[in-house]
Formats: sequence, structure tokens, C-alpha cells
Amino acid sequence: MAGKRRRGLLTGISTNVLVLGLVSLLNDASSEMIYPLLPLFLAGLGASGAVIGLIEGAAETTASLLKVVSGRFSDRFGRRKPFLTAGYGLSTLAKPLLVLTASYWQVLGVRITERVGKGLRAAPRDALIADSTGKEDLGRAYGLHKAMDSMGAVIGPLLILPILLAAGTVTEGTFRTVFLLATIPAVISVAIIVLYVREGDRKVQRCTTSIFRDSRRLGRDFWLLALVVVVFFLGEISYAFFVLRSEGLGSSTVTTILLYILYNVVFVIMSIPSGILSDRWGRRPVLAFSFILFATTCLTLSLADGLPLLALGFILYGVYKGSSEGVFKAFVIDVVPRDLCGTALGIYHTAVGLVMLPGGILAGILWDSLGPEITFAYGGAMSLLALALLLLFTRHRHMSEPPLP
Repeated sequence: MAGKRRRGLLTGISTNVLVLGLVSLLNDASSEMIYPLLPLFLAGLGASGAVIGLIEGAAETTASLLKVVSGRFSDRFGRRKPFLTAGYGLSTLAKPLLVLTASYWQVLGVRITERVGKGLRAAPRDALIADSTGKEDLGRAYGLHKAMDSMGAVIGPLLILPILLAAGTVTEGTFRTVFLLATIPAVISVAIIVLYVREGDRKVQRCTTSIFRDSRRLGRDFWLLALVVVVFFLGEISYAFFVLRSEGLGSSTVTTILLYILYNVVFVIMSIPSGILSDRWGRRPVLAFSFILFATTCLTLSLADGLPLLALGFILYGVYKGSSEGVFKAFVIDVVPRDLCGTALGIYHTAVGLVMLPGGILAGILWDSLGPEITFAYGGAMSLLALALLLLFTRHRHMSEPPLP
């Protein structure tokens, strides 16, 4: 069994994890051809900061409500791949519909449809990574997956730069052309899932007990971690506001895209080392570091008055993301029974998404009424509050740390 898990290119990384990473790379390249332009497209359709926050929050909340369901059912059926196929497939079908939108409410409908696909696939995919990896290498595996995912976020904006430069003046028609082209890598990612993704090397024990009984089996450590997650993500400022901050300081669309690429390059660089460090030192110190980084990011962007501080803010944002996303998931797996991985990851994703709606709306209201500085100050304050809770609960409750090799 161990031999199968270690047949990949990196120690402890299975072929299945590498294939899932490639799928995420292609799908994220597709998505990131769209997402950096979407706030600007919405602004052109007359959307205010509050409306943009509402759209992003509603879309992510929709996805997150489904993640706990898909994670739970993937545990119950003992299979992950059908959820991946359906989820990635639906998102691929939704993306070209952006070309037909004429109002920001139609964009909301398309974004919700696309996020339903994410809701179907995210928790089962993350559970499949756990199924295909030894516990001692979970941080490394999730770090590699996030690195490949974020590499797609570098490739996507790079693919649209020639289109933007050729257009000279970026118009609504330019945006729609990009949205249509973004479908191509998404279609390829679905084909790879169908042909090459396999169920995990570790046999998944089908979960047959009730969700209410299993909520108790998840344990106190998991629910305390969930509380920290809720507090932190209530204040995590959406990427859309980073884009708006850049535009508000006078950056061109091309400059904003380049900053977005810079952020994702840093994200890629940080993901694998952070995962490996969390395997060796534990999840808690790496997450604490990432919370401090996000607070520093918010401070930097609230003080930004030109390109140097703006670029530093995007760099710090990339370090924070690379240090946290994969580690959060590995932490969840550390503290729950292995037959409830899908359920636990679904609850984690759902908790994140549920608070993103009120968080996004509040950030949008603060942006419109009090300005960017107060919006980022709010994000930094919530990050420090989450840090205090993380240190308090882990100190007194002794959350599980991963075993050293």
C-alpha cells in the first residue's frame, strides 16, 4: 500500500494527487482568465462595491452550502470521482454563459450556477487527496495541490494579457471574448477527470451512521477549529476588493492583472514549503503565522498610496494564502476520524462560505461608506481576533498535532 502511495514524482505524493493537481491547474487557469476582470466587468454594468460584495458572497455561500452535502454523500457512498465529474462539468458549462449577460443580476445567476459546480466537487476532491496520501505527508500533498492550483492562477492571467494589450482600450467586448476563450482549459480538465482520476489507494469505509451522531464523533477539537475558521473568514477580504484598490489608486487594467499574477506566483512558491513545515512543526504555528501575515497585508493596503506599497500588499497576500489554504485542510484531517474526512471537509468549506456572504456584504458597505482604509482595517482586526482564539484554544485544548516521521 505504501508503495502505491509513493509512486509519484515527490516523496509521499501519489499519481492521483498529481493528476488532481493538473485538473485544478487547468480549471483554475480557466477561472482566473475571468475572475481578475469580473469586478471591472461588473463595474461597467453599473454595480457598486456593495453589489460586487453581494455577488461574490452569494456565489461562494451557494457553493459552500453544497460542500457539506457533497462531502457527506461521498463518505456515505464511499466514492469521490462522481462528485468531481459532475462538479467540474457544471462549472465548465456555466462559464461561457457570461458572454450572454447584460446586467449584473444575470452575472449573479451565472456565478451561482458555476459555484454550484464547485460545491459539488471541493470536499470530495480534498477527501480524495487524503484517501491517496499517508497522514505523515498530508501537508505536503495539500501544499502541492494548492501550488498547482495557483499555478493555473498565474497561467490564466498571462493568457489574457496579449488580448488586453492587442485591444489597446479594454471594452465590454474584450471582456466577453476572454470569457468565451476561458472555456477551453476547463473542458480539458473535465476530460482528464474522466480518463485518469481514480478512487483513492486507501479503501474508503462507507459511513452509515446519522449525521447527528457523526457530528459528535468529529470531536471538540474539530468544532473549536471551526470556530476559529468562522471568525477569520468573516474578515477575510475578497480578492475583488484588492482589484478595486488597485484600480482606485490609478493602476491600469494591465497593471492590475500583473499584480494579480505576482500574487499567484508568490502563492505557488509558498504552498509546498508551508505544507512541509506544517508536517514537521505542526499546523498551529504555520496558521498563526498566516493570520499575522493577513493582518499585515490589510495594514499595507490600507496605507498604500502608489504602486510600491500596492505591490507589497499583493506579495504579502500571496504569502498568506500559500501559508494557510492547504494547512487548514490538513489540520481538519488531523483532528477527525478518517471515515469522516469528506463530512469534515464539507463542514469546513461550508463554514467558510457561510460567513463570506455577510463578510462580503459588510466589506462592500464599509468600502462604499467609509472607504478602502476602514475596509482593510476591519479585515486586519478580525484576523488578529482569530489569531487570539487559535492560540487560546490550542493552548488550553491541546489540539492534535500531526505525528513526526
